[in-house]
Amino acid sequence: MKKIPDKSILKKEFTIPFFNMNNIKKILKKNRKKSHIYKRKRKTFTQLFTKNVIIGLLLTAVFAVGLFQYGKMIICNQAELNVSEIMHYIRDSIERETNSENPDYKKISHFMKTGSGCTICLDEERKYQISPYNVENCHELSCITDDDRNIVYSSRMTLEAYMEFHEKDYTAIITTCDTENKDIPTLQQFEEDYISMFKKARSLQGNNSMEDYSAKIIMKSAYVNREEKTFIPHETDISIIKSYFNDAEPDKIIETKSYIIDIPENYEDYELIEFDLSGIDRYTIKNDTYPRYFALDFFGTDKKWFDDIKEKCDYNSGLTQFYSYDGNTAEFQQNANIYIDGKHYVLSVLIQMDLWNEVTKPLYLKIVIIFLLIMLFISFLTAWRKNVKNQADYMFEDYQKNLTDSLAHDLKTPLTVIGGYAENILSGGLSADETNKYLKSIMESVSYTDSIITRTLELNRMNKMNGIHKENTNINSIVEKSVEKYSITLDEKNITVSTDGQAEIYSNVHLLETTVENLVSNAVKYASENGKINISISNECLSISNTTDKKVDIEKVKKPFAKGDKARSNRSGSGLGLAIAEKSAYANGFKLVLSCTDSEFTAKIKF
Repeated sequence: MKKIPDKSILKKEFTIPFFNMNNIKKILKKNRKKSHIYKRKRKTFTQLFTKNVIIGLLLTAVFAVGLFQYGKMIICNQAELNVSEIMHYIRDSIERETNSENPDYKKISHFMKTGSGCTICLDEERKYQISPYNVENCHELSCITDDDRNIVYSSRMTLEAYMEFHEKDYTAIITTCDTENKDIPTLQQFEEDYISMFKKARSLQGNNSMEDYSAKIIMKSAYVNREEKTFIPHETDISIIKSYFNDAEPDKIIETKSYIIDIPENYEDYELIEFDLSGIDRYTIKNDTYPRYFALDFFGTDKKWFDDIKEKCDYNSGLTQFYSYDGNTAEFQQNANIYIDGKHYVLSVLIQMDLWNEVTKPLYLKIVIIFLLIMLFISFLTAWRKNVKNQADYMFEDYQKNLTDSLAHDLKTPLTVIGGYAENILSGGLSADETNKYLKSIMESVSYTDSIITRTLELNRMNKMNGIHKENTNINSIVEKSVEKYSITLDEKNITVSTDGQAEIYSNVHLLETTVENLVSNAVKYASENGKINISISNECLSISNTTDKKVDIEKVKKPFAKGDKARSNRSGSGLGLAIAEKSAYANGFKLVLSCTDSEFTAKIKF
C-alpha cells in the first residue's frame, strides 16, 4: 500500500501560487500597476482645450509679430517705390513744360502738389491705402531748391483751380489762392473750415463702399488776377455731399457753410468774375458756358508738417536716397539734380509714415483676430476629437479592469472548492465514495473555470475583431441548431419552444451563430420551470423571449459576469453570454436590444 506523505508537506506542496487567492490578487495588482492604462492620468475636455488654447495663443503671438514685421516691410517697400514714382513724374512734367513754347512755371508747382502722394497699397486691388491726404501722421513732401538752398517750388498746400474765361482760350490756366494773406483774415478761417469739414466727411465714409462723402467747394464768384494767375474766393459755399457710386440716387447735401469774402480797396489788379455754375459738375465740364472753372480744391502737403520738416530737403547733391526709422515712423527721401532753363536745381521727395496708423491698425487687428479665432476653432476641434478618443479608451480601460476584477471574483469560488477538496483528499481517511465525490466536484469546478476562461478569451477576441467576411445566411437553420443543442435541458425544465417566421440576411455566419447561441443559452438557463421560449424571425430582426419569475436590470445583465441570479456562486452560467452576444452582434453590424417585464425577458437583434 502506497504511503501517504506528511500532511504539512502535502499542504506546502499543494499551496502553489495558482491556487492561492492572495497570490492571485497580488499578481493582478502587480500587473495592473505595470500597465500604462492604469498609471495614465485621465484628462477632461476642459484640460485638453485649455492646453490647445495656450498653444494657439502662442502661435497667434508668433503670427502677430511676423505679420507686423511683414506688413511693415510691404509698406516700406511700397513707400520707397512711391518716392521713385513721384520723382520721375515731377521730373518728366518739368521737362515737358519747360521745353514747351509757352512755359508756364506755375504748372511746375501744381504738378508737385497733384502728382505726389504717399498712397501705400496693401493688396493688388488697392483696397487698403495710406495717403497723406486722408490718414493722419502720413505725409509727403516735394520741393525744388536752388543752389542757395532757397525753395523755389514745393508741394506745400494751396487752393487751386483751372479757369477758362472765354471760348478763344483753348488752354485752361492754373490759378492759386494765397489763403495766408494777412490782409484778408477770412481766408484763413475759410481754409480751417474746409479742412475740418473734409475730416468730418472722411469719418462719415466708414466702410460703406456704395456711398461717398466728400467736402466740395462751390464758388459762385471770385476776384481774379489774370497776370499773376491768382484768385480770391468771393461768394463761396463749402458743403459735405453724400453721393452714390452707381448713381442710384441724386447727390444729397449733408452740411453747408457759406462765405462772402471781400478784398481791400488797394487790390486794384483783381477783377470780380461771376461763374456759370450750370457748367460745373463733380468731375468735368457739362457745357461751354464761360467764364468757368473746374478742379477747384486744396492740393498739396499739410502746411504745418511741411514747415516743420522742409529743412531736410535742401540738399545740393546728386542722386541720393535716405532711409530712417524711429519706432513706428519711417522716412524715405530721394534727391536728384534737375535743370530748368539751363539753371541747376535739386528736386527732393520725402515720405514720412506712421506705420501704426488709422488704416493699418484696424486691418492688422482684424487679421490677428481672425487668425486667433481660427486657432481657437482648431483647438476646440482637436480637443473634442482627442476627448472622444480618450473617452473611448477610458471606457475600454474600465471595461478591461472590470472584466479582470470580475474574472478574479468568479474564479475565487471554484478555486477555493478545488483547494479545499484537494486538501481533504490528501489528508487521507476518506472512503472511496467520498474521494470520488470530492474528485467529481473538483472536475466540475475545473470545467467551470475552463468555461469562464474560454468565454472571457472569446469576449476579448470580439473586442479586437476588425474586418469580417459576410455572406447570405439562413437564420432559421442557425436557430434550429442552437435550440437542438439544449434539447435535454428544455425537456428537464419542461420548457416549450415556438418558432415563427423565416429570413435570410447578409452577415458573418460565425458571428451570427455566436450571437444566437448565447441568446438561446441565456433564455434556456433563465426561463422559468414549465415556461415558454418564443422565437420570432423576420428580415428586420430576430426576437427571442422567455418567461421569467422576476424583473431584472437590463443595464446590469449586459455587463460581463453579470447574471440574472443574484448569487454569483451559481454555476448555471458564466455571466458572459449576453456580453458576448452584444459584442458579436455589434461586430456584425447589428444591434442587440434587451427588455424585461415581471413575466417576460426579450432579446432582439436588429439587422
